[in-house]
Amino acid sequence: MLAFPTYAHIFISKTESRTIITKQENIQTAEFTISGMTCSGCEEHVSHEVNKLTGIINTTVSYKTRNVIVVFDQTKTDIQAIEKAIAKTGYSLTNKQEVK
Repeated sequence: MLAFPTYAHIFISKTESRTIITKQENIQTAEFTISGMTCSGCEEHVSHEVNKLTGIINTTVSYKTRNVIVVFDQTKTDIQAIEKAIAKTGYSLTNKQEVK
């Protein structure tokens, strides 16, 4: 179990976002603060769940800074759907904010 962060990517496949953007004004960025992540395996778990959503352009997850930055098309998904995806992972969402 101690080596799990090293090989977690084997068990949690990478989900690529497949979004076609039509208008720049539809792009929104939000930052979520999460508690409970302790390793890169946790990062992969959160990233995998969020990237399952339609409209996700980019996801940056860091267990060190305890945050997730999500760039998404607001006509295809919303902040509530992203919150639900994060909640599915079992980590606690402690804060959210829209980034300009």
